[in-house]
Amino acid sequence: MSDIKKAEVSMGDVEVGVGYNRPIGFADLAHHKIKLDDARRSNALKILAEQRIVIDVASPAAKKVLRRIDMRIMPLVLGLYTLQLLDKNSLSYAALMGIKEDTRLTGNQYDWLGSIVYFGYLFGEIPAAFLMQRVPMAKYLGVMSVLWGTVVTLHAACHNFGGLAAVRFLLGSIEVCTTPAILYVTSSWYSHSEQVTRVAIWYSASGWAQVFGGFFSWAINHATGFKWESLFIFYGGLTFVTGVIIFFLLAASPVDASWLSDNEKAIALERVRANKTGSEMWSFNWYQLKESLCDPRLYLIFLLMVSTGLPNGGLTAFGPTIISGFGFDDNTTTLLSMAPGACAALGTVLVTVVIKCTNRTIGGIFIIVLGCVGVIMMLTIPENANAARYGGYILTMQYPNAILVVLAFITSGVGGSTKKLAFGASYQLGYAVGNICGPQTFRADEAPHYYTAKFTMLAFLVCTAILLASMGIIHWHWNRKRDRQDALDAQRQIVRESVINEEFADLTDFQLRSFRYPL
Repeated sequence: MSDIKKAEVSMGDVEVGVGYNRPIGFADLAHHKIKLDDARRSNALKILAEQRIVIDVASPAAKKVLRRIDMRIMPLVLGLYTLQLLDKNSLSYAALMGIKEDTRLTGNQYDWLGSIVYFGYLFGEIPAAFLMQRVPMAKYLGVMSVLWGTVVTLHAACHNFGGLAAVRFLLGSIEVCTTPAILYVTSSWYSHSEQVTRVAIWYSASGWAQVFGGFFSWAINHATGFKWESLFIFYGGLTFVTGVIIFFLLAASPVDASWLSDNEKAIALERVRANKTGSEMWSFNWYQLKESLCDPRLYLIFLLMVSTGLPNGGLTAFGPTIISGFGFDDNTTTLLSMAPGACAALGTVLVTVVIKCTNRTIGGIFIIVLGCVGVIMMLTIPENANAARYGGYILTMQYPNAILVVLAFITSGVGGSTKKLAFGASYQLGYAVGNICGPQTFRADEAPHYYTAKFTMLAFLVCTAILLASMGIIHWHWNRKRDRQDALDAQRQIVRESVINEEFADLTDFQLRSFRYPL
């Protein structure tokens, strides 16, 4: 028992024992003394302690609470994520509406407008991570949504490259908090078994945003005299209103949900107990940051997002341009850009089914293979077979669904509030780097075929498949090692000190011997 340190702290009427085991596979990390003072008492435990009832998470009452959660949380995060993608993709539709000519963009200035938004991501990442642990997350997300809606509207007032570059940079620096915040909300409200489906629901916005973007662009292009300006005003206004709704209606965790009774809060918390990833945002923990930097998955997440972000950056800025290169006029191109989005949304359902039947790793690799087939079709099918090349583009646009797997790995495979934010920051950093580089692979002298960009896409998609396999192997190895240790302890009749209410303490996956990683 010498390898276990124990600290006990009174939490209202609940006595909580917090144990720490040396991280399996990371023996070089020093023992960390977990200290919970009065300012960091778990509100989740207080709520559970006040409910003197036995909570059955399979009961009709628990299912009713889940329905209430779905009806409140899912529409809000789905709507917000859709608007984030619409706002970023609006530049590519504005290109078909004359923004290049009206703002006198020359050379590769348009390419840089696609990249500059992600320089904003890099700039805003650290302040966002800092603020998310110091202010109520839902309120913070609402305020930032209002600000980024305002910035989107300001695009309409720009008349040159300098003005557009400034608002694109601001857009990235403000909206960088969105995905980490939504990941935190998802992991706080849903059990591991539910998270893949819920992440798939809001991540399907990557497809629906293309559908809505194509339709709105086509409608505005026909209905107004100020075409691209009207597009930005429309999207900015929608985002502004959504931000206000988020501010007043979203709860970051069951603890903050004023629309649930105390009994329903207790049920909601009991539902996520087995996650062992916590349900509250605690204050910044330097040990968890150190542990994150010693976790190889932090760097795998970064590389995964670079390898998926690079194709994404290019296709976000040049997707409609690629379709136009198949021989379609601007109006037809705008409408045809909707079909890949709808198919990508259906692909989200497909990859979710594959994950349910196999596991996350296989599901991610499967969808990447579809994307590779699509790129190969665009590269090899003759130029006169435009419909077939367009079909290749639709298949290519399935690959972003692999990001769903990365998100699911973060929500269910990382414990500790600071560690979650560190992984979210790694995700955003890699995403930004990839999206900065992506538009630069589209060389103007290769239009409309862009062979360099397509070969680069193919290479990075193959890298994505390899990295996903590596993540699955690491998780399998760590689970196997922990299972062997448990079996060895049982054989030697070693009884490990139990950890009371460990699920609601601010403990990491390394600190919890009972934690098992998703495959």
